[in-house]
Amino acid sequence: MELLEYFYDRDNNIENYHPRKFHISEAEKIFIYGSPASGKTSLVLDYLKNYDSEKILYIDFQDPKFAFRDVMEEDIQSFVMVNEIDYLVLDHYEHEYFETLPQVKQLIILSSSFYEYEEEIETLELPLLDYEEFYSFQKRGTERQIFNHFIRRGTLPALAIQSIPKEQLFLNFIRSHFNESEQKLLGVLAHFNGATVTTFQLYTHAKERYKISKDLIYKQIKSFKEQGIITFINDIENPKQKRLLFFDFALAKYLTLTQNFPKQFETMIALSLVKHQVPFKSFSANAYITHLDQLILPAPFENEESFWKKAHNKFTTYKKQNIKKVYIITVGTNFEFRIENIIFEALPFYEWVVINDES
Repeated sequence: MELLEYFYDRDNNIENYHPRKFHISEAEKIFIYGSPASGKTSLVLDYLKNYDSEKILYIDFQDPKFAFRDVMEEDIQSFVMVNEIDYLVLDHYEHEYFETLPQVKQLIILSSSFYEYEEEIETLELPLLDYEEFYSFQKRGTERQIFNHFIRRGTLPALAIQSIPKEQLFLNFIRSHFNESEQKLLGVLAHFNGATVTTFQLYTHAKERYKISKDLIYKQIKSFKEQGIITFINDIENPKQKRLLFFDFALAKYLTLTQNFPKQFETMIALSLVKHQVPFKSFSANAYITHLDQLILPAPFENEESFWKKAHNKFTTYKKQNIKKVYIITVGTNFEFRIENIIFEALPFYEWVVINDES
């Protein structure tokens, strides 16, 4: 019980927390999952401040004290009953660690990976910041200034409010969440961000640069997919091809020299579609097609005259794919024209995401 006493007495107050647009319900059992550093712990600790601390038991399974100690579900259940605990949080919980989950008024489980529980439990996926949330975190600046800040800082919540150099924050994040082998793999994945690639190609690229077994790298890639660190986007023209999408465009740029601004911009748009749960597939080298037959085309510095010529050259292809509308996503340009029944509309990214949020 000594370990549980430690967690019961621990100060879990958080400072400088900025509210997210996600809320925790009063359901009896809740499972919250999302990629590392998505803010799961902060969200829950902010929620718990509304309740009597003597009724709360927060257990962090990544606490170093677990290196030499263990705790059983029977210990927790007994502690809950003796201390009349109403709210129990199991943070960084490994699924199936307990045979049965403890019974309390409200149980909240936090994990980086999704897990399908057999019993009834409410689920909440907490992603990294989208642009709207990042914007709400900022205290000052014009739309363009905040957009530029977003490009540099990315989508990790901690970076949206910190003023220290982002390189130091990225380094701290990587070292605190990944072992040495995983850190090397992150560099490989960032290198291929936005590219069409297979798992075998990732392994081949990795083994040429550091010692790694095929089994281990396949296992790590599977784990990263489960944690949402990488996503593979299907291609609409070739179902066998998949484009790799790294979970944060700014972190990808920090990890490799291959992520120039156009590639960052493409990833930023794709991540926005993912976070707004818009079904889509990749199309051609850098475009995306949504379930509404809308073509999303990243073109940060495009002008109307130049794109009008490109649109006519590609028009047959667009008709073949039954495209209803083409969104040209830019840094700061607006224009609109029509070719037959297809509307071509150029919008700055920060205007397009508002439409995306409402759809």
